[in-house]
Amino acid sequence: MEKKIAVMTGATSGFGKVVAQHLVETNHKLVFLARTESKAKELILNLDKGSSTEVDYVLCDLSSLASILRACEELRKRCSRIDLLILNAGLWNFEFQESKDGIEETFQVNLLAPVLMFQKLKDLIPTNEQSKVLLTASALHQGSIQFDDIEFKKSFSGFKAYRQSKLGVILTTRLWAKLPGNSSISFYSIHPGVIRTQLGARAGWLSRTIFKLIGSSLEKGARTHIYLIDQPASTLESGEYYAKAKIAKAAKETYDLQEASRLLETINTYLKDYLP
Repeated sequence: MEKKIAVMTGATSGFGKVVAQHLVETNHKLVFLARTESKAKELILNLDKGSSTEVDYVLCDLSSLASILRACEELRKRCSRIDLLILNAGLWNFEFQESKDGIEETFQVNLLAPVLMFQKLKDLIPTNEQSKVLLTASALHQGSIQFDDIEFKKSFSGFKAYRQSKLGVILTTRLWAKLPGNSSISFYSIHPGVIRTQLGARAGWLSRTIFKLIGSSLEKGARTHIYLIDQPASTLESGEYYAKAKIAKAAKETYDLQEASRLLETINTYLKDYLP
């Protein structure tokens, strides 16, 4: 049987490493994105690979739209198709930080980056009703999209910026699943739980301690991603929000497809120089 090809962001840290290990164990060809050569080589070295496993990487800095574009062009050279696209990378800043493009970094990395990647790689995803796109969300997605100050430049709150970005992920996932051109591709947003990862690495010592004390293991964090990878798409619900390996209740705001359309239009204004 021909190997499925999986492309993944966020594979080099946290529960992403567990997901990457599962992919190689289940005989996928894995191509992951990494910010640095050292991170990429460290992951490859630590993966328990069988003799027939294929693992490759592409360097990419998600805080640079030009870097994302170059990475997508490289992926197009290396992948004849993408059966599984896992958009897992994310961050939570506790102080205002701009990306290399002068955009609030949480908004760019957590939301603009996955949208740009999907749109640049979409034509490589087979429309065979088996292909999947997985996006990592969070239970902290309540609230609304602040269209009047979507980057929180007037009054920055790391919590609000993170929460809004994850609300945006769920909205985008639901909208993509409803668009006619995507009907043969399945989309899922995922809450991995509160995990002992580096997500709060830029927080103060108290926040880092709380993450460490209440966080679950990396294996538990990977549980729902692995479930969605392994299950046939026909047994899953495209566009849904999953947690603990099942469909979970999400905030009512995540079901507003008009809001989702407005958000995607706003995102596309940021990406206009990078899209056809």
